[in-house]
Order: sequence, then C-alpha cells, then structure tokens
Amino acid sequence: MRLSPSVRFTVESDQQAYWRVGAYDRYTGSSWIRTVNSHSYNGSLSQPPGPNQNIRQTVRAKQPVNVMPAAWKPISVDNHSARVTGFEGVQPETRLNAGDSYSVVSSVPAASPEELRTSSDDYPDEVLRRYTKNPGSTPERVKEYTDKLTTNANNSYDTARIIEEHLQRSKNYSLDVQRPNDHIADSFLFEMDRGYCTYFATTMVTMLRTQDIPARFVVGYTPGQRVDSNKWVVRGLDSHAWVEVYIPEYGWIKFDPTPGGARQQAEQNVIETARSEGVPNVDTNETEPTPTPTPDENESAGNGTTSTETSTPQSEAQQQTREGSSNNPSPPGFTPSGESDLSDSDADKEGGLSDLQIMLPSRDRMFLGTIVLLGIAAVVRRSGVGGRAYREVWLRRQPRTDPESDIERAFERLEYILAREHRPRRPGETRKQYVRVVGDDSARRVEEIYERAVYGGEATEALADEAIDIVDQRVRERSLL
Repeated sequence: MRLSPSVRFTVESDQQAYWRVGAYDRYTGSSWIRTVNSHSYNGSLSQPPGPNQNIRQTVRAKQPVNVMPAAWKPISVDNHSARVTGFEGVQPETRLNAGDSYSVVSSVPAASPEELRTSSDDYPDEVLRRYTKNPGSTPERVKEYTDKLTTNANNSYDTARIIEEHLQRSKNYSLDVQRPNDHIADSFLFEMDRGYCTYFATTMVTMLRTQDIPARFVVGYTPGQRVDSNKWVVRGLDSHAWVEVYIPEYGWIKFDPTPGGARQQAEQNVIETARSEGVPNVDTNETEPTPTPTPDENESAGNGTTSTETSTPQSEAQQQTREGSSNNPSPPGFTPSGESDLSDSDADKEGGLSDLQIMLPSRDRMFLGTIVLLGIAAVVRRSGVGGRAYREVWLRRQPRTDPESDIERAFERLEYILAREHRPRRPGETRKQYVRVVGDDSARRVEEIYERAVYGGEATEALADEAIDIVDQRVRERSLL
C-alpha cells in the first residue's frame, strides 16, 4: 500500500474533529455508491436535531484538492463557492489550489450517551428506506451473528456500541490483506482476522442494517497532527473511513470501529522515513516528530495481534466528481453520485490516486505495504525494544498528542492493566460494563472520561490530564511485567 505522508491541508478550529468529506448509502457487497447528486449551496444548510455545539473551522489547502473537509454537520461556508452533497456535506464548485482557504461553521452533535440511549426507534420513512438495505447477496449468517452479539442491547445506541467495540477487539488493523472473493462484510466477519478501516466500517454498517438500524459509510480524515491549541496539520495518511448511525431526535452520530492502538507508531515511522529520504511536503514550519509507541495488541487486553499500520488506509485512489478528481478520499469503485463503478485503471487515467482506497489493495500495493511493515519491524529489532520490554515502555510512557487521542491511549493502558489483574474484556461486553465489573472507582472515572471524550465530544486538556494521572498512578503502584 502507498502511504502518503504529504501534508494535504491545515485546519484552525475551535475543537478537534474528524474532517468529514462524504457519505455513501448503497452497498453492493463489494463497493459503496452515493446515489444522490449534489446541488448548489444557497447560503446555509439545515441545523441537525438535538443538542449541538457550533465550531468554526478555517481550512487551508497545501496541495490542490477537490474536497472540502469539515466537521459534521456543516451549516455554513465562507470564502469559497461550494456545492452541497446529497447527504448535506460540502464540496468545492472548483478545485482548491495550494494556498486557497475556506471557513465552515459546523453544528457538532453534543448529546450524551445517556440521551442517545433513551431515544425512540421512530425513524423517518426515507431514512429507513435508504439506510437499512443490504445487498441480496448478504448471507443470513451475518444477521444471525449480529442477533446473538447484540442480544442484551436495549436500544440502537447500545447496539452500535457493542458492534463497534466487538470489531475493535476481535479484528486486527492491517493494510497487508488480500481482497475477499465474495461479500466483503461477510468475509471480514467470518474468514479474516485483519483488515483496514474500510473493512471495519463496511462490516459495522452491514451488521447494523441487519438490525434495521439506519447506518452509512463515511470517508474523510482523522484530526491530524496538533501543532497549536487550535491548529492541526493533516496528511494523506490521515485519510480514514468510519460509520454514522441515525439516532431519532439526534440525527447522525459518529462511530469508529477501527482499532486505534497500533496506528500512531506506523504513521510516525512513515513520516520519519519520508523526512530522511527528503520527500517533499511532509512538514510545515510548525510540525515536528512526536513518536508514540504502542504495544502489540495481543498483549494489550487480549485483543489479538495487531500489525503495525497507520491509522487509516493509506493508498491513494480516485474520487470521481462532476468536476474531476484530485486527492479525494474515495477509491475506485466508490462514486459520489449515480451508480457507475470505476476500475483501478480508470482511476489512474483520470489523474492519479487519492488518499483513501475503499476497495482492497492490488498486488503491487500489498507489496508496498509489506515493505513498510518489514521496515517498521526492523526498526523495533534494531532498537532492542521488543516483547516484554517494549510493552513496559508503552505502559509506562505516554507522550502527549491531542486530548481525545490522549484519553483513548490512557484507557487502552488501563484496560491492559485490568486484563492482567482480572481478566480480558469479553466479546459483546462494552467498556462500561467491563470496568463496572472488574474496576474500582478510579478505573470507572477513566472510563467515564473516555466515554465523554469519544462519544460526547468533551475531550479537554484537563480531562486528558486527569485520565493520564490516574493511569500513571496505577502503573506506579503495580509491577505487572
């Protein structure tokens, strides 16, 4: 896989977010299609339902792009002519060139998990019609498996959480995978032990739809590298795929089933390699190395081995739009409107590959991904930090990045400790349920902070400091390795 370390854009924002590019509604079993066309922006977009927090983002392109990344849900756009996608995202009327900028105000969902759990199941007819259909080729065993997994869920939110956490724990992140011959979600769920973010997101959407819960596939970018209190640098390797679930009275809520434990190390390795080789556009004058070691997930809360990959699928593929294509996070086979499908060669002829390939990698790209993996493994071997010693370094040292990532990392360390002291988290057991059973008050406080940060949008420096301090204290009190 081709891992692009080039800086795509910078974001100045009131808060960190996933920078969303587009959503897809129709799943064919091997690809995603957007079936609704875009239209001209008339000066405003609708407000989402439920409690929300408005944030303003100013995005500056560092390379030519045909997308307008923004936090969900955008409600206004300044400084650039825009179109509205069929699912109320935004895209530029004309290509953004390097140095161009635009500002977006987004109304970000702010409902608490408790509020989301008490929502009704009264879905609008159009939402049910569009977002609960799976292809006829979907095997019945996908529904049977999901029925059993979510048998204790009492609402749509908990069903989504259980599926999300199950995929995070039961599958490993890797770009070094072979394309399934049949239905991607079925193959990933039953026949594969690893994949990259598009597999995780596709499988979660498919599982939710078997429960008649509206869900859709979303592409964009993770927050990127934080370089100031309100500024992020976003590279091609930050491209990502995740899931949005429709919760009545609250609208579309983000879930991310891709495990994050092994992503940061490989991402940093790619960046450092690119720097050492003089690859252009890897940095701005504000970026610098921030290595973040993580353990093998087989030795972290019993989650199975995780390949040392980046946080997102890193090959670049073509996003076809009405205006053309360049650096858009959507691969061959996934078109933003209509029902056409592109081959790799079609994408290449149209002007090069973009940041996110939803389809499985070709043999050449798998070879490149293998080289990256071998390079990372060699770095670990040369450093002499392996096995138990490596886990100890990961457990005892937590470099700081951004509040949400710091809180997620603190909880990963806590879960590793609890697994060693008591037992690993079981399939179908949510983080909250697990910590309630095996944890004490301090562990429950870290889980509460995690839930507020990841699902409530309340990731702050103060909460990150508190979570890290609690876990650091537990590490000091115990000798686990």
